[in-house]
Amino acid sequence: MPRSARSTRRSTRPAWVLVPALALCLVWLIAGWAVFQHPRTDAPTRSDALLVLGPPDRTRMAEALRLMDAGTAPVLVVANPGTHDLGDASGRVYYARAAQTCAEGGDQDYEVICFRPDPSTTQGEAMELRALSEQRGWDHVSVLTYRQHVARARLLLGRCYAGELDMLSFDYPAVPRGHLREFLYQSGGFVKAWLTPGCDQQLPWQPKSVD
Repeated sequence: MPRSARSTRRSTRPAWVLVPALALCLVWLIAGWAVFQHPRTDAPTRSDALLVLGPPDRTRMAEALRLMDAGTAPVLVVANPGTHDLGDASGRVYYARAAQTCAEGGDQDYEVICFRPDPSTTQGEAMELRALSEQRGWDHVSVLTYRQHVARARLLLGRCYAGELDMLSFDYPAVPRGHLREFLYQSGGFVKAWLTPGCDQQLPWQPKSVD
């Protein structure tokens, strides 16, 4: 074979690899835009409890308290999967409103329950919802999280909770990780969910910290 022909074949080989890779990336971006940016959400209706998925930052808590003041539910449930307890000596103002809400407890017109999920993931929050709903007899729960997390949260919570779920969303002024990194993060979460299909099934290297 002439040297020029061999060179041409070698030069076209990377293009055959690159084109499918770019096509897959494009499909992933389009799917991510549909699933993460435009998830199926529900209008707020009266339910047994409002579960605020963590972390309970100021933006999230402001929306949660607005919903509670509007009469969304008689019980507010706040998950704090962070490294510090709400209101501890860490000095972070990030959770200040959540710490105040949890400290006040029943001083509001509604009950407040604050908990640390185990494991500190959305799956851990789903497992706690299952336990609370069984204890309290809840059959209709509203859940608040940010828009890009709604689809994955609905999947994980639905595996643990058999009752009616209303998924409520809010938007941050700017996507916390940026759109691309957020899409990567949520996509990785879906892969993990696929590897752990049960309510409380854990990856071997990420077991629950307590029984």
